Amino acid sequence: MDSKIEGVGRRIRSWRKDQGIKGYELAQRLNISSGSLSEIESGKNLPSAATLASIHQNTDMNVGYVLTGQVTGKKSTSPRPLIVEVDGDVFHVVLRAKK
Repeated sequence: MDSKIEGVGRRIRSWRKDQGIKGYELAQRLNISSGSLSEIESGKNLPSAATLASIHQNTDMNVGYVLTGQVTGKKSTSPRPLIVEVDGDVFHVVLRAKK
């Protein structure tokens, strides 16, 4: 896989380990399978829009940083668009606070 895609998974894995959270625990929090999380962390797959929204709602990870490797500011609870480009593909996701 491309190093940009692998970087997404590395940043998620790094956050998880820094928090002392096991893979299956984060997978449960994000409502995905442990296998899906493993594929994301190993760079085999990118997280889906639903998984990115779940990361935003259920963790204190900065989704902008997860996707780009750049700090994009403090986490906000207000809805906001996130536009990310990975290898020429543009992803537009609106992240909303959990009700």
